[in-house]
Amino acid sequence: MIYAKDEKNNIVEANMAKKGRKYYCSGCHGQVILRCGKLRVSHFAHKKHACDIFSEGETSEHLRGKKLLMTWLRKEGKNPQIEAYLTSLHQRPDILCNNKAFEFQCSPISVERMSERSKGYISEGYDFFWFLGKRHLIKKRLTQQIAQFIRWHKNLGFYLIYINVEQRNMEVYYHIQQADFLPVRFYRKKVNSWKELQDFFKQNRIKNYNLLSISERKRQKNCFYRRCLQSTNKFKELQVICYTHGYILQEIYEEISSERYTYPIYKEYIFTKKMYEKLNLKDIELYYQLPFINFSNID
Repeated sequence: MIYAKDEKNNIVEANMAKKGRKYYCSGCHGQVILRCGKLRVSHFAHKKHACDIFSEGETSEHLRGKKLLMTWLRKEGKNPQIEAYLTSLHQRPDILCNNKAFEFQCSPISVERMSERSKGYISEGYDFFWFLGKRHLIKKRLTQQIAQFIRWHKNLGFYLIYINVEQRNMEVYYHIQQADFLPVRFYRKKVNSWKELQDFFKQNRIKNYNLLSISERKRQKNCFYRRCLQSTNKFKELQVICYTHGYILQEIYEEISSERYTYPIYKEYIFTKKMYEKLNLKDIELYYQLPFINFSNID
């Protein structure tokens, strides 16, 4: 943590603290240790892992990200609080500013815990923002750990917001979309301040979902038929399901495969949804858990 109290009950920032003096956690009131050096961000840590309010083991990325958020908000004339404790929720957002809670997530978190924290903010009238660190960067495909943070905005479609502590900026990944056997597709926008981020959300950047190019369609089909030949567990199961209902998987695929990218919501192959619909079967669990998405608001 970046702030602690001294023996006179004054709030002290870690980079202003002096070695040899005693400091205490403002949450559990236990004594904390000042840690600083040339290669790490100055911060306080508990002597024992006995605090339920603060989590130990903050990375340098997390500490630097919190400071960046403070800097950006202060430049807009706001008065943000870092590590402010919300007694009613027993939660401590990274940054609290007016009626907004800011969380910078660098480590894994379960969808249940993340959803619980978010609902807590809503119950107390706070808007909330989850910013992500480099661990959660989208690579070729989505994972539940990344997908659970996805939100939707009428001007940007499905989006995520990252903080790059090295470049000292934020990056919005927006109009995120997916297609079977292909890397996740998205657009990116770098912003250098809270105002720039707010202004970007006012711009209408929504587009139709991209049509697959000829080469992408070819790549899709090659991957599909290769999986059929390899008959991996998943594809073997799909082939058996089709066969028992009087169909051949390859024939169904040619009929139902999409020519466009679509919503980034599927943890299973997208074509399986249409296959189950065609065979009048109950959907299996095809989707990521997306606690922030209300599909009734999406065109």
